[in-house]
Amino acid sequence: MNKRLLLTLCLGCGALGLAAQSDFRLTHGPYLQEVTTGKATVVFQTSGKAFSWVEVKPHGAPDGEAVRCYATRDGQRMANDTFHAIRLQGLKPAGTYDYRIVSKEMVDFQPYKVVFGDSITSDWHRFSTLDPARRGASIFITSDMHSDAAKLDTLLQLADYQTCDAFFYAGDMMSYIDNPELPFTSFIDLSVERFASSIPFEVVRGNHETRGHLARSFSHYFPKENGKIYGAYRLGDLMIVMLDSGEDKSDAHPVYAGLNDFDGYRAEQARWLEQLIESDDYKTARYHIVISHFPMVMPEKDKAEGTWKGWEDAIRRFLPVLNKAGVDLLVAGHTHRYAYYEPGADGNGFPVLIQGFYSAVRLDVEDGKIALKVVDTRGNILKQETLAVSDGRRLQ
Repeated sequence: MNKRLLLTLCLGCGALGLAAQSDFRLTHGPYLQEVTTGKATVVFQTSGKAFSWVEVKPHGAPDGEAVRCYATRDGQRMANDTFHAIRLQGLKPAGTYDYRIVSKEMVDFQPYKVVFGDSITSDWHRFSTLDPARRGASIFITSDMHSDAAKLDTLLQLADYQTCDAFFYAGDMMSYIDNPELPFTSFIDLSVERFASSIPFEVVRGNHETRGHLARSFSHYFPKENGKIYGAYRLGDLMIVMLDSGEDKSDAHPVYAGLNDFDGYRAEQARWLEQLIESDDYKTARYHIVISHFPMVMPEKDKAEGTWKGWEDAIRRFLPVLNKAGVDLLVAGHTHRYAYYEPGADGNGFPVLIQGFYSAVRLDVEDGKIALKVVDTRGNILKQETLAVSDGRRLQ
């Protein structure tokens, strides 16, 4: 073999090696989940199995002051996976922090030998922990996008998302889950592109997200410390309650093949909700907003069909509790039809806003008022109103 051919082969092999190294990358994220006064979760995915950590430091501090945070379980740092969710702890309330991802490809993982490949270090991203003394907030809510990321982007832009403090997706962001990439392509990737590396989003599950052979992986993408999909948290003086209303038809419907028990699940949530509204956290909040995929009212057309036993069960279990909880506004989706129900319109003791599919709502909460603006994909304002809120909890 002559020297020129040998040199060509060596250069070719080197180029292939570099190409192979460059294949290891971040494929999704990072996006933030469950940011509290002292904690935050960073979620991301790599192209190959890896060992990863997050470095975090006070905003503007030298890189040398960054602290490494790992996902650990039972004394072992999590590794050899492509999906990573790393909890940052020990943060200060109202603190601003910088974080970055470091990930090492795992080429071989044997009992007594681990071989690492290429490494990734991301750019720095900035976020803030919740401020318990904060007053008011600007909130974006939509639902029923059914995997249409372009439509979601239109609504984000029309709602001036750059000035929002919190983002909520009220269910049916997908039509079903049959592909592990679907949550990313449907709305997570767009959220990362727009805001989610710095501001978290919350997802309230819709009935369509209970469908598909991967539906049971839903919470995997949106990890919570308590492992629940439903929940509540304080955003300063604002209490947000997120209900998981389940499927809209009876658990016994043949299409579910006996695999559902949403009646029992909603009963569990109703008990939790009773306890929540008696908590100091709830009682001391000035504003109370509930987000649910199902409205806690039902249009006459849907009542006449007599098909929606799951939806009816959600109303039967949740509405009596909410009616005594001083709720200022409930935002829902599901029907694909904009509607607004004044208190008392259908047994509801509070306003109910139904949006989504082709619309979104922006809520600006401050000075004892909730200013709501519902906009559709064409830029039409479907409703613009300001609701007055009395101080403290308004018991019915």
